[in-house]
Amino acid sequence: MSVNEALKNLFVSYSEHSHFTPKIESTNLHGATNRVLAQNFISPIDIPPFDKSAMDGYAVIAANTKGASKKTPISLEVIATASAGDDTPYKISPGQAVAIATGARIPQDADAVVMVEDTDGDKKTVKIFKEIKSNKNIIVKGEDIKAGELLLKRGTWLRPQNIGLIASVGTPSVKVFCKLKVAIFSTGSELIEPGSELSTNAILYDSNRYMLSGMIHECGGEAVDLGICRDDPKSIQGTLKKALQYDLVVISGGSSVGEKDYVPAVINNTGNPGIIVHGIAMRPGSPTALGIVDGKPIILTPGYPVASFFAFYTFGRPLILTMLETKGLPQAKIIAKMASSIKLREGMQAFVRVKLTATTDPKGISCYMAEPVSATAASLLSTLTGPDGVVIANGKSSLIKGQKVEVLLLRAGSV
Repeated sequence: MSVNEALKNLFVSYSEHSHFTPKIESTNLHGATNRVLAQNFISPIDIPPFDKSAMDGYAVIAANTKGASKKTPISLEVIATASAGDDTPYKISPGQAVAIATGARIPQDADAVVMVEDTDGDKKTVKIFKEIKSNKNIIVKGEDIKAGELLLKRGTWLRPQNIGLIASVGTPSVKVFCKLKVAIFSTGSELIEPGSELSTNAILYDSNRYMLSGMIHECGGEAVDLGICRDDPKSIQGTLKKALQYDLVVISGGSSVGEKDYVPAVINNTGNPGIIVHGIAMRPGSPTALGIVDGKPIILTPGYPVASFFAFYTFGRPLILTMLETKGLPQAKIIAKMASSIKLREGMQAFVRVKLTATTDPKGISCYMAEPVSATAASLLSTLTGPDGVVIANGKSSLIKGQKVEVLLLRAGSV
């Protein structure tokens, strides 16, 4: 089954069998970053809440500066000094000015601010060397935000700038969707916990669970770690029943068709509809399986680490974002040219890991070249950590040298 067909089956089955609705909680602004907004956010006030000066200078009546120049300056009486935060309601009359700081409230009847660079003044008098128009250098009330304006839509992934916006209108907390509780466990009698002693040459440290937990966290979930489960149907079923208490289940390993790959059968025996997809045209990751039991979605990733990574990226990530009613955090991507050709298996979605090099084309235009590192290597985690990004090639038989491709960046500092 193609990746697109598998995704469609997953979401159709999810909508038919699951009645999940994300819970809502209130959080203060310090805890709101990378959470999902649970309601439309409307500004309660104007920003700025008053007309204010855009720079240091003198608040004036614009008409009083007509004809002012360096050769023919106009003198005005300075009646006060206004600083940011002053609550004194200054008022000026024709022939007067108020020395004003950036952010200070505009005095009543003033309609412009002359930059300090265009003046020469003291505490009593100021000479204006430049004619100024009405409303110049003034930020008017509500120019940035108006009371009643929709600032952020429900489902917004809250970034630091969004938090700043919410704070700017005086709101100390927001309603967000509770993080999804995602149960995760690995299967495999050969696996042990990091930190344990390697007792034989046939034992491996479990890396997938920790990698997947991090991926779950990145897309708005909270991993509930149920540990390692041995290759035993009863043990797997017992752990699966515990996992089904949570919103979503992610299982690493046991998804293939080997003698001890019990997990798909256990899922089918636990509840309906069970496995809905098993075997997907993607490489690495073709043994990936998807299921639903008692309304709870299950993502069954292969045991090989790279295959597990791309299986969760392809199915787990969009599922969590959908359950949280968000599009998630924007992903960093660039356009590059293939530095060399690579053959792929036609009809399979390939995840081609690439190294990026900044260069210039024959016309002197800056560009990036993407050198393929691997399109398979499902077990080699270094093909995820060493390369700069991945090209997702959907069904193509090859990528050709010089071909433009979109590169999903895998690590900071890639470009």
